Amino acid sequence: MNLPSGEIVEENLDLGSIDMEGLLKKLVDISFTGYIVNTIFGYAGVEEGALLFKKGELAGSFFEYANFGIVVFGNDAVAQVFNSLVAPRGVVDIVALSGQQVDLVVAFNDRLKVMVRFKKSELLGLIRKQYVSSFAQRTLSGVISENESRKTVLKKFGLSELG
Repeated sequence: MNLPSGEIVEENLDLGSIDMEGLLKKLVDISFTGYIVNTIFGYAGVEEGALLFKKGELAGSFFEYANFGIVVFGNDAVAQVFNSLVAPRGVVDIVALSGQQVDLVVAFNDRLKVMVRFKKSELLGLIRKQYVSSFAQRTLSGVISENESRKTVLKKFGLSELG
């Protein structure tokens, strides 16, 4: 998903070495407007998620399973992004935008919109202790089983190297 370039606040922060709860608390406290985007190597390979903020409140979200071309949007993506923020391997970028830019991103990508307003304590409560693969397994269950069955069929015909 393409997001507008803005003022880079932090770039290539190592997920394994930052205090994510402290970082999010700070962004909410300063009424941050912009986005946090992270890229990880997770259960399903490369995964990328973003949280869009406007004046410290969550305005939008998406989570992408790049190897499968599957994107989850809005409320459904929030828990997956928070899960990915505690992955052992990955990077985070923080980019400041104007309020108008955030409004435009959400207006042109309506599915991004987070319909639930989170209080600060609720938002921080979404931070997990460690990354779990259950989100990816659940989201990709149909895709992964399709790929596995395709491999089985190709193997039957002696064409397993094509799978």
